[in-house]
Amino acid sequence: MRIIDIHTHFFPDAIAADSVHRLEHSAGVKAFGGGTLASLRNYMKEDGVAIFINAPVATKAGQVISINRKMIEHNSKPENKDVICFGAMHPMFGSENSFEEEIAFISKNGIKGIKMHPEYQQFYPDDGKLKGLYEACVKFNMIILFHSGEDFAFEDYHSTPKRFAEVAKIGGLKLILAHMGAYRMWDEVYKQLVGKSVFFDTAYCNEMEPGVFKGLIKEHGPDKILFGTDFPWERASIIRKKIEENVERQEDKDKIFHLNAEKLLGI
Repeated sequence: MRIIDIHTHFFPDAIAADSVHRLEHSAGVKAFGGGTLASLRNYMKEDGVAIFINAPVATKAGQVISINRKMIEHNSKPENKDVICFGAMHPMFGSENSFEEEIAFISKNGIKGIKMHPEYQQFYPDDGKLKGLYEACVKFNMIILFHSGEDFAFEDYHSTPKRFAEVAKIGGLKLILAHMGAYRMWDEVYKQLVGKSVFFDTAYCNEMEPGVFKGLIKEHGPDKILFGTDFPWERASIIRKKIEENVERQEDKDKIFHLNAEKLLGI
């Protein structure tokens, strides 16, 4: 079984241990491995994942350009074909820089998507100030992977299904909403997002009740579900078992495990 994990993370070796420790403390959860690329590779190989997407988060606007250049450099190396890096974007980047210029540049240099996190970056995804970013992503065929729903490190949430439903109205925008549409907001996902032109990933969703998990896949459509883990916070073997136990048809499993991602990423 070929598996593509659309949602993973690694950190530079020099800061990986401190970054993981800090996130473990703020979220109150335990990570798998040490947060390095080597650790990510080891776990993915053990769990049978062929290709995995690194989704970097810029916590400051000033980090965007440096992160993106490093991700471009990573992707250019033949030995890194198993790890495809997305780029980073911050909602405040456009106040001093051009969203369109940066999206155009990273697209030209092979970046297929960007990651944004409304909680860590403290913004509402339907904020009108992001209009230029969304237009640039449509123009240059750039995917946006959003954290969506609750986050253990926060109490008030920006990334709700209702707000993403507004973003989903933008024609041609390729959206992936992590955690099956919105972590621990799955009733609202049913009301606001099911059936819309957005992808859900399965990252960190092992806790979902089987009926809810199965129902969301059926109602939203298995052609719009992507395998994801949010590693190092969840293992691929755990999410794989969740899918195998709750998706009946092999053709639907194939879509979720790799076919949908291959089509979306053009690989």
